[in-house]
Amino acid sequence: MKNEKSINLNEPSFYILLALSKEPMSGYELTREILNITKGRLEVRTGTMYPTLKKLLENMLIEQIDGSSQERNKKTYQLTVEGKNILQIEVDMLKEKLEEVKLIMNETQGGHGI
Repeated sequence: MKNEKSINLNEPSFYILLALSKEPMSGYELTREILNITKGRLEVRTGTMYPTLKKLLENMLIEQIDGSSQERNKKTYQLTVEGKNILQIEVDMLKEKLEEVKLIMNETQGGHGI
């Protein structure tokens, strides 16, 4: 895990990639799915969603696909192979961090940690 490529995703980027790991979605669908995933904790508004999607597109972590939608302006996005790799690296880093937290919390609370 050490020395792996990471781009330190911000929270909206992480959750966009996580949501797209399930299936391709539009920006609106992503907003709803992220609210669902985070149980309402994170609302990615339009002013954040579309610039973040643009950045993820530029970094080739997602790609726009042609949808068979009747809505002409509806853009659908999916993860790229690189996006899947980056998401996995971020998940692995989160797991490592959680283990470190558990270790420290157990030490400082006499084994009654997280």
